[in-house]
Amino acid sequence: MSDPYNLARSILQKIACTLSATGSLMIASQVLQKKKNRVKLQQIILLAISFCDFVSSSAWIFTDFLMPPKGNQQSCDAQGFLLQFGNSSNMMLMVSLQVQYILVIKYGWSDRKLDKLKPYFLSLPLGFGALTATVSLVLKLFNPAYWDCWLMPYPANCTSTYEI
Repeated sequence: MSDPYNLARSILQKIACTLSATGSLMIASQVLQKKKNRVKLQQIILLAISFCDFVSSSAWIFTDFLMPPKGNQQSCDAQGFLLQFGNSSNMMLMVSLQVQYILVIKYGWSDRKLDKLKPYFLSLPLGFGALTATVSLVLKLFNPAYWDCWLMPYPANCTSTYEI
């Protein structure tokens, strides 16, 4: 990694991801400290968002060790799986949080009414993340992708399927 651009990217990536993972742990600790926070849908969604962000941030912190040439295809698959699960689940959890806000603020839904939908607000986003990560792993779509291992159609130094 003698290239100054890649060295700077690597250092800044680790700093940003460490700050993100630390922030996620702080949010999780705040949610878990009080029982009333552990039962409110909004707080539970925030806890799930924090968990998924921690997973993604942690995977990005170790990019240099998981990508070839230091890592191998298995470590690249592991990082790709964690990133796909964390990022796609996180995106869908944000949708859940926004829908929860609309239902509470605009339509005046109570916590009791929201509790009936609680399993869907969590299981659908986390299931989506797990499904897309698993399908991508089975289809061998995780390959070195510029600065991490994620969704790329071909392995490194390969430009078409007949080379695989």
